[in-house]
Amino acid sequence: MAAPTRIRRATAQDARTLAVLAEKTFRDTYTRFNTPENMQAHCEKSFGEPLQRSEIEDAGRETWVVELDGQLVAYAQLILDAPCPSMTQARGIELLRFYVDASQQGTGLAYRLMDELVTRGAALGANILWLGVWNQNERAIAFYKKCGFKHVADKTFTVGEDVQQDFVMGRELH
Repeated sequence: MAAPTRIRRATAQDARTLAVLAEKTFRDTYTRFNTPENMQAHCEKSFGEPLQRSEIEDAGRETWVVELDGQLVAYAQLILDAPCPSMTQARGIELLRFYVDASQQGTGLAYRLMDELVTRGAALGANILWLGVWNQNERAIAFYKKCGFKHVADKTFTVGEDVQQDFVMGRELH
């Protein structure tokens, strides 16, 4: 029998656990592509309990977590009312972060979380859900394409001092 999973909005009480998961999943995904100094600088700037708590409590964001047997194994963050760089006339929501622990990749959990986010975006009245993904992250790009996202623009993303190229991918919501 499969372990029960639960997708829910994060609360301030999740900040510490979420900070650990956020940094772990980022490091698991990108350490091999970046210098230790750039990874450390990015993680110090982007993660940590106080920052996670602040983001959870930010009225312009929604942080979603996935629990498996009471443990956080995935999370995503939406930035509300964020115009897509190539479709500024549409009401957009940015999917700023979408990470699944390596132990749960390939289980279908990511698709369940994405379905929740698409439903949430539509319920909030958005016309487009969009995200930035490193243009060399082939696995993530393939996943997003399977979820109906298309490459609509390009942007940069900085890890430490390294400026990297991202694809902006968008999915229309109906």
